[in-house]
Amino acid sequence: MQRRFVMRLALLFCLAAGLTATNCGRLGLAPRSDWREITFNISDDPHSLNPILAQSDDERQIAHLMFDLLLDIDQRGRLVPALALEVPTRANGGVSPDGRTIIYHLRHDVRWHDGQPLTASDVIFTWQAITDPANDVQSTRGYDLIDLIFAPDSYTVVVRLKHPWPPAVATFFTYGTNPMPILPAHLLAERGSLRTSSFNTHPVGSGPYRFVRWERGDRLVFAANDGYFRGKPKTPTVIVEEVPDVNSALTMLGSGQLDWSLQSPAQRMALRGVLHLHFAYAPFSGFGAIAFNCRKPPFDDVRMRRALTMAIDRSRLSRGITGGQYAVTNSDQPPFSWAYDRSARLPGFDPSKADRALDALGWRRGRDGLRRRNGVPLSFTFTTFPEGDTAVRTAEYVQQMLRERGIDVAVKKITLAQFYLPASAGGLLLSGRFDLAYITWRTGLDPDDSDIVTCHGVANYAGFCDAKLDELELKALSDLDTARRRDAYIAIQRRLAAEIPYDFLYAPRYSFAVQNGVRGFAPTPYSPTWNAREWSKAR
Repeated sequence: MQRRFVMRLALLFCLAAGLTATNCGRLGLAPRSDWREITFNISDDPHSLNPILAQSDDERQIAHLMFDLLLDIDQRGRLVPALALEVPTRANGGVSPDGRTIIYHLRHDVRWHDGQPLTASDVIFTWQAITDPANDVQSTRGYDLIDLIFAPDSYTVVVRLKHPWPPAVATFFTYGTNPMPILPAHLLAERGSLRTSSFNTHPVGSGPYRFVRWERGDRLVFAANDGYFRGKPKTPTVIVEEVPDVNSALTMLGSGQLDWSLQSPAQRMALRGVLHLHFAYAPFSGFGAIAFNCRKPPFDDVRMRRALTMAIDRSRLSRGITGGQYAVTNSDQPPFSWAYDRSARLPGFDPSKADRALDALGWRRGRDGLRRRNGVPLSFTFTTFPEGDTAVRTAEYVQQMLRERGIDVAVKKITLAQFYLPASAGGLLLSGRFDLAYITWRTGLDPDDSDIVTCHGVANYAGFCDAKLDELELKALSDLDTARRRDAYIAIQRRLAAEIPYDFLYAPRYSFAVQNGVRGFAPTPYSPTWNAREWSKAR
């Protein structure tokens, strides 16, 4: 708490002097150089330290310090062995010819932080915990397709599926939509719901760092697991500071109190010229987009969706808001995915065509410049979330662009929690209580996007239903041949570009500000903490 107090005093001093956070960094003390600690920040106090109950990227970053997956993903987006000795494939006998059986061979040298061996029983228990309704995990996607899971010996796990499901290996106990690390059965089995377990605040993992303490609302401290199976971590201590205020985080970077920090594009641009920092980048495994509410007029008409898309200058959004860090995209697949289709194209920015299209729909400008039909003005609300600088600025830019086309747009801000809740809990997107909304969507390693685009998808925010899309998705999720799956996803991307339930805006790229003395920080599209054991600083 004392160090946080000093940091806040430094910020107040800078503001009183009329300096920006960046200039405070230039004028502040030299960056801290204690090689024994690596410090980074999160924005909120975690709700739980149990990895399968994680609800945010912050919580997943912390989980990867303490827990391991069967399979991890490297910087090039490839599945690599972690707790499993190899990635199961048909070629190595790990996947049966019919695709229904998957075999994992586990390492024999992994121990939990309390010294107990990690075995197949832990994997089986983790599956049971994921699918137990009492635990209410965020998603059981794929795990509910497992018909049987058993262990012929202590270090072999056999998974039998109800039917072939191509995303299985890229999803189970690795990075699906929600990563699911392995839990210790000897501490949690037959102990009741995980929701009420003391494990959530005092976790015991198998990862490179073990939990030391949690100073609620302030910081978490982790110590190196000297017996880690991949080798002793290079830094003895990792500290995670809870810093909800953006300016405070910038000041901590400037003074060296943080060794690395995730930055929005605007924050990255504010830090330009701070000589003791450099930036590390990783592509985001998803997209930023405008969701049209296709459940109601006028957005149920593709002609209106097309007109609005032509009225929005996506290149200007990319340049003006992100400095080009978030490239314009036309697809729901990340550009690094094997399923990405470069030829898919949304309607381009063309204000003249947008005007003619709106005129043809009967929405004509009046003397005040606003469009009306039968005396009713063309007006709607763009909903976004205040937690995201890019999200807010995108809504404001689009508001101005559509105003230039004679459309009256109000911007409404709703917290992220309300945005993405289930419809039964009043979630804005799934209950359809919006006109336009800025959304972000993260994929797993597999290109399966059925949740967000099929008629009954659990995250079909646009409320769009198209029999052709559903048919293509069924084909993509039932064919084990990668080439044919890619053909299906190409057709899906082109169908989405033609029907436009989403105006895809950005293929984001993460940016991390890193102190120059830090070595080994190498973020992936899925985790900046995946190789925390390699982090170090000069002594």
